[in-house]
Amino acid sequence: MRLKAYLFILVIAVLTSCGSSKKLSKHDEQMLNAPIWVKSRPINGLYYIGIAKINKSSYQNDYIEAAKRIALNDLASEISVKIQSNSIVSSFEDNAGYKSEFSRFIKMEMTKDLSGYQQQGSFETDEMYMVYYRLSKSKWTEIQAKKKKAAADRANTAFQQAQKDKLELNYISAINSSMNALLELKKYWNESVYYSVDDQQRRLDIDVREFIVSTLSSISLVYKPSTLQLNSENNFKEKLKLSVENDKSQKLNGFPIKINYRKNSIPFQNTIYSKSTDAIVEVSNVKYKQNGLFAFIELEKNKVLRIKNEDKKLLKFISDAFQTNPIRVPINFTLPSIYISSNKSKSINYHYIKDAMQQSLGKSNFIIVNSKRNAELFFRINIHETKANTSTKVLSASVSYSIEVKNKAKKTIYTYSSDKYKGVDYSIEGAREKSYIKASEDINGSSFKKLMQAIIQ
Repeated sequence: MRLKAYLFILVIAVLTSCGSSKKLSKHDEQMLNAPIWVKSRPINGLYYIGIAKINKSSYQNDYIEAAKRIALNDLASEISVKIQSNSIVSSFEDNAGYKSEFSRFIKMEMTKDLSGYQQQGSFETDEMYMVYYRLSKSKWTEIQAKKKKAAADRANTAFQQAQKDKLELNYISAINSSMNALLELKKYWNESVYYSVDDQQRRLDIDVREFIVSTLSSISLVYKPSTLQLNSENNFKEKLKLSVENDKSQKLNGFPIKINYRKNSIPFQNTIYSKSTDAIVEVSNVKYKQNGLFAFIELEKNKVLRIKNEDKKLLKFISDAFQTNPIRVPINFTLPSIYISSNKSKSINYHYIKDAMQQSLGKSNFIIVNSKRNAELFFRINIHETKANTSTKVLSASVSYSIEVKNKAKKTIYTYSSDKYKGVDYSIEGAREKSYIKASEDINGSSFKKLMQAIIQ
């Protein structure tokens, strides 16, 4: 019995000896000397706190800077972004989405602008590095108040300039200055910003916003005439008068106006700038179309509102306030009236060519008249009959024609010469008639595109 007790005590002693001789790892030994903030995150209602812990091998030589950056991000995340109920941000229709976008912006700006923080300590082992920063909440409030006051002063200066520019009808400058004023306050759109007007406190942020929206909403693109009429009297050219005006019908300088329409060969596009008088654009060489033809005019919003890509989401309400949808100005063609004559007008077969010519021109919306007095264009059809071949039983005859078109000033604007058309029959009269029929069939298939181009150019 004594022997068993002895052996039991011996085994316990050996086990105890082995356990006490087990060594701690180097990292654990180093951690024994770690300050309290490493083991437990401090809680202090007077400070914002940021702590970073990183693996040194992941950052190599720049682990200290990396830890600082992470710790300051951590500190910034403790600073809450409160959106006041009467702020610019809270007034947007897409409230939830806009608040989220604005909060992300503020967090990024806050991280970039952090100041007044202090490093409270650092600790490292062979494997890891930790750093601890904190920022006095009262000091942060003081810093922010100074920055807000400076931003408000800059915004107010820009806003005063914008109001002056608007009174002088310099709307482009007024828009730019007021947008600059609003962007100066961008970090404070979630709260109220005040300024003094006639010894009274007013909301600067709200006044600037309302100024921009009302200014942009008052701008309109005015054009005359309401429909462009192209005809032979104006040589198929029409002057379009354009102006940009405010709600008092005062003309405004410097607004870019884009105009585009289809010319004969290629699409035409141009940008002109509004003036204190009507800007005039000549619409000419328009590609003919019977219906649905328009010139498109619009204010070039992107050239007026020069908003950086990074601000487009936050300034969407400004873009929405400036409605610049393209305006469609109808273009109507009135083609000239035509009188047709011929050197073979008394020929028994002439009616084939004349009827075909009238039908083809009518399809292209030309007006055929029977009196020279009522005509604007004069078609002269010269028909050339070749001598019939009578040497065989089957007889043949050929005909060709040429066209000369003159205007009222007797200027030739279009000429055309046809191929020869051959007719075959057992009689001369039949062969001649068939040659005229072939010529007329070819005329019916013609669209007179070249004639149309010659007329409207």
